[in-house]
Amino acid sequence: MQKITRLKLDEAISAYAHQGLTLEIGSYGTSDYKKYFANRIGVDIRPGKGVDQLASVYALPFPDNHFDNILCISVLEHLVEPQKAIAEMQRVLKKNGKIIVSVPFLFPIHDAPNDYWRFTKYGLQILFKDWRIIDLKGETNAQESLASLLQRLGFQSDIKMRYIFKTLIYLVSYILFKLPYLFKNIYGDIRKTKTEKDAFSGAFFLVAEKIS
Repeated sequence: MQKITRLKLDEAISAYAHQGLTLEIGSYGTSDYKKYFANRIGVDIRPGKGVDQLASVYALPFPDNHFDNILCISVLEHLVEPQKAIAEMQRVLKKNGKIIVSVPFLFPIHDAPNDYWRFTKYGLQILFKDWRIIDLKGETNAQESLASLLQRLGFQSDIKMRYIFKTLIYLVSYILFKLPYLFKNIYGDIRKTKTEKDAFSGAFFLVAEKIS
């Protein structure tokens, strides 16, 4: 069963496909993005599939202004010092180079105990205040987020009468994902004073450009 979050993320990333030199941070176990970034170097602290260079994101073994793009997908939530990591990625990125980021918002703990943070789009604006933000959006709408959480509950749980109830969970998740969007408005507060379409997003997607 294909992950709903992966479908939405691939859709967002594909719009920024590039042939330039690309650094993928936290590449252990992945090779998903080679189809979009063929000239890719994968960095992680663990050896394994998808890893070309062992290194810490806080001390990348590359010169200043080296890469055209950086991929940082589902990584910042696992870093004790995300701001320090962003500064180091900024160092190795060329001027006008792009960083492509995905971070969870309404998403369960998925790498316990090394899962520290959740980010709003307003928090990302602060973290990337020294960059030019090109794209910043929720990856899923409220309905897709509900579907994704149900699907993830099925993936990450043991349940009584496992076959029956897991089948039911996945079925409801699939129906929610495929249904026409049911919500007329989503608000950013309980008083409904300001619409906020991303209030229930499962994750946020950001593309920012290095400006100095």
